Amino acid sequence: MLKKKIKIYRMNSFRGVKIGRTYNYHYFCKSRSFKTNFNNAKFYNVNFRGSILTSCYFKKTTFIGVDFLGTNLRRSNFEGAKFNNVIFVGALLDGCNFRNAKFKDCVFVNTSFHNVKNLDLSSGVTILKQYPKVNISRQLEEVLNLLKDNENIFNYRILHLSTKKFNHLSLKILLEKFPEHKLIRGLVKANERKDLKFPTLYSLETYLRNYLKM
Repeated sequence: MLKKKIKIYRMNSFRGVKIGRTYNYHYFCKSRSFKTNFNNAKFYNVNFRGSILTSCYFKKTTFIGVDFLGTNLRRSNFEGAKFNNVIFVGALLDGCNFRNAKFKDCVFVNTSFHNVKNLDLSSGVTILKQYPKVNISRQLEEVLNLLKDNENIFNYRILHLSTKKFNHLSLKILLEKFPEHKLIRGLVKANERKDLKFPTLYSLETYLRNYLKM
């Protein structure tokens, strides 16, 4: 059986280009943007794993279910932006401006706030200085191993960092929101849905909530 290849979209744009649109369910892995204007844009379930988005403009931009994994965001302007269920892991924020930015259910992991401007972390955020380690039951491990063969989940690295390592951050977040037995049942069902892709943790979480009626 032929395996379906995951599409990787490149969002490469430079020097003052204005882009105002909505991005849904995109995997912008290792994209490159410099001085690009994303003011008032909307990003929904977008994965910026390993991307470089430096000196860009994100004023009043909405981010829902976005993963900034090892993303270089240096000197970008997020004034008035809204972040909902956004994950920052090892993100580079040096020189970023977050004046009047709002956060809801966001997580920062191994991310330095040195030389970050106007960032209010008083509400809506969880800060983890170290990458978490979760104790995984044998039943959950068996399901995660099964999911390695599902490219619509495995290739986005939302549950697996590699064939030998699980994504403990994602598992920590999911286990805080779902009882383990329900999480296992939902993941088994997600594995059966070969027609769906899960580029972000939030996209998977939304599916699980709908399926489990939670």
